[in-house]
Amino acid sequence: PDLHDKYGMDFERAYVQYEAKAQAGEISPTRTLQATDMWRKMLTMLFETGHPWITFKDPSNIRSPQQHMGVVHSSNLCTEITLNTSDTETAVCNLGSVNLVQHIKTNADGTKGLDHEKLKRTIGTAMRMLDNVIDINYYAVKKARDSNMKHRPVGMGLMGFQDSLYEMRISYASNEAVQFADESMEAICYYAYSASSDLAKERGRYASYRGSLWDRGIMPIDSLDLLEKERGSHYLEVDRSSKMDWASLRAKIAEHGMRNSNCVAIAPTAKIGRAHV
Repeated sequence: PDLHDKYGMDFERAYVQYEAKAQAGEISPTRTLQATDMWRKMLTMLFETGHPWITFKDPSNIRSPQQHMGVVHSSNLCTEITLNTSDTETAVCNLGSVNLVQHIKTNADGTKGLDHEKLKRTIGTAMRMLDNVIDINYYAVKKARDSNMKHRPVGMGLMGFQDSLYEMRISYASNEAVQFADESMEAICYYAYSASSDLAKERGRYASYRGSLWDRGIMPIDSLDLLEKERGSHYLEVDRSSKMDWASLRAKIAEHGMRNSNCVAIAPTAKIGRAHV
């Protein structure tokens, strides 16, 4: 039962010990099967039913800005965001999506690209609105209200990515599309974190800020180092390049803190996907 609250190397050490006990007959009933067989079964179910959506516990916890407050046991239904849960807190998150195609502009040379100024304004407004929702929302469960007021998580995502590629005449299956995905999501993250820090200056930091990765000066992009340390560099192949001025944002957050424990999320795809169809 302790595996529920473990992750990373702690989980591996405990699991190996349980395997040894099972082999010694100290745990029953037990069953041994090939990991590849289980993986194929999971993929078959995914192909046939669309579920389960798979999210990985180790990076969800190792990179969580709120790891000082407990363990991420699961995601929400559509795996848009991963938050701490416990017997005293029920995770709640307000989601919003930027319609990316509305933030594509024509440059002076005739090419099309991301309108950073408009994107910054949109996200600034959206983050303020999402933060307001936390205070004015109706909570049917006290544990949910307590959690939301304590951590104030929100999730800015995006929609209209394919529409943006079409507008810029970029093939979905191209390196240019991958580069635009990297550029656009980095910008959304940057402006969302910056807007939350602005709100912290104006309204105050969220209650559980002290001890978080934000408080320790570790940005989400920096948390890749934590994952690499836990897993080993040969398991982690991630493009670390960036275009935004993260140094100045680190300094800003160090001074003002953050209003929201979490700021970005995968967009609610099940909902807006149907809307697009």
